[in-house]
Amino acid sequence: MKAVLVFCEGAHDVAFIRRSLHALGGYVDVKKPIGELPSPFGGSTTLPKGLIATRLDKQDIEDFKLDNEYPPTPKYDAFVGKDSSDTVFVLLRAGGQDTAEQVIDLLGDLAAVFKLAQVAQFDVTEYAVAVFCDADAKGLTAKLETFQQNYSAYLGDLSRAEHAKWIATATVPVGIFVFHDVATQTGTLEDHLAPMVESWTPDRYAGARNFIEGNRKPGDPVWNDEAKRLKAILTATGQFGQPGYSLSVILRNGLPDDKFSTSQASKALVEFLEAVPWKSRKSGGASSASKV
Repeated sequence: MKAVLVFCEGAHDVAFIRRSLHALGGYVDVKKPIGELPSPFGGSTTLPKGLIATRLDKQDIEDFKLDNEYPPTPKYDAFVGKDSSDTVFVLLRAGGQDTAEQVIDLLGDLAAVFKLAQVAQFDVTEYAVAVFCDADAKGLTAKLETFQQNYSAYLGDLSRAEHAKWIATATVPVGIFVFHDVATQTGTLEDHLAPMVESWTPDRYAGARNFIEGNRKPGDPVWNDEAKRLKAILTATGQFGQPGYSLSVILRNGLPDDKFSTSQASKALVEFLEAVPWKSRKSGGASSASKV
């Protein structure tokens, strides 16, 4: 089995990628206890504990305050796969490119396990790394440069990194996907979500937009930050079906599948994730198909 580790910035990014894989790839959530997830992430006869349980054990809970988020990022959020494919997508909430050090620490644990002689006995014998982020106001080029600066020392030469392209010559297959507007080369995931939600319920979207724009004041986060303005409108629109919940819950439970199956951003990211240039690992041997 092969695993694509998908590092996302936040919870609603995870929800968007998850729903896109469901709608366009026919994938489903792997709803198993941690110990029964594919090894070495879950239980393994060759390790005392799987990688997820080991990482949770590394956290000293007594050092955390009650208002700390637990577990800290990168957080394993979901496994997505299907019986007809030998690839599973491991979705992790990483918190943005400024948390690259923590991402590299997690990847280091994975790499160490894959150096073991027993790697061929794991369910997962090959893996790839995909990083998702927003272009923001800095733009696509700046985000690609930041990606190279943050990860080249660990993953190898990333100087040829491009949006939605894989680098097969890195330590393992590595790729980056940047949510942006093609015309401006800037923007965020919210720019793609807005037309999806508006087409889903135009009257409520218009009402939410009028409420946010008609009541915002100078100094409010939604005053001059386009991403935050859109996020507020999207969340307000979804309150009728998911009252009190965040945008990630609205995306996970609210929007119908057809909004994802017709989204260009969804299509592009699924095509990207399914195009990993797999290569046989010398230490791991050939990958084996296994149901998730």
